[in-house]
Amino acid sequence: MSSSKLVAFILGAGTHIGSAVAAQLREKGYRVALGSRNPKPISDDDAYLSVKVDVQKRESIEEAFDTVLQKLGPVNVVIYNAASVAPPPTPDDLLTIPVEAYYDAASVGLGAFTAAQKALPSFRNEIHREHPKAFIVTGNILPFSQYSPPAYHTLGLQKALQTRFIATAAKSYESENFQFYFATLVSKEGGIPGPAVFASSAETHAQVYWNLINNAKQEDWDHRYEFVIFLFDICSIHLLFFFRFTIDGNKFPVEAEKL
Repeated sequence: MSSSKLVAFILGAGTHIGSAVAAQLREKGYRVALGSRNPKPISDDDAYLSVKVDVQKRESIEEAFDTVLQKLGPVNVVIYNAASVAPPPTPDDLLTIPVEAYYDAASVGLGAFTAAQKALPSFRNEIHREHPKAFIVTGNILPFSQYSPPAYHTLGLQKALQTRFIATAAKSYESENFQFYFATLVSKEGGIPGPAVFASSAETHAQVYWNLINNAKQEDWDHRYEFVIFLFDICSIHLLFFFRFTIDGNKFPVEAEKL
């Protein structure tokens, strides 16, 4: 692992978005910590620092940040990519969701606040005076509607908590240029992208997050973007293609891994 002073911590570092963002940051010179419930064993030649974290538990998040601080130094970038889904056992019967599962889902949303609170002293550390400071939550459009399908209600609950926090933090820390974003991949129509586009979107997330991290100042905290891909490069002319998918909420994944 490099000796760079740039440090990023990804909570919910799975094999899709988390993996792509981690690779992007490492390529750009960051030392990267990957937080998950079941991290792989650490070896001396690992490119990343694997950290155990359960985002449903405040103490676990706090301990994970302490580990990253001790092993890599103060963080200047945090990606909160954790999410969970608890669909009702009886389809479309919202109140059959167990109370424990409902509270656990809310805890995942609240974990973003704990993570930001732990990141704040690092953002203010003198070592990062000239470095970007960014906190990005992987979002979706569910919290922007009064209604979400029962199958995704708990996911919408998490994201609703996070949007209120991110919107306020973006304004509260603007003077210190600590930037906060709720980053959401959307379809052409601005809705939920289909499963095919989501499955192919990891690199798009990574590039968008990199651009947000390097904004000169806080932009709109509610950042929405579509799936894009560079197909080829001819004579240094980049041809950019947009893939369009219609909204198809029924095909949105029913299960999501709890990270």
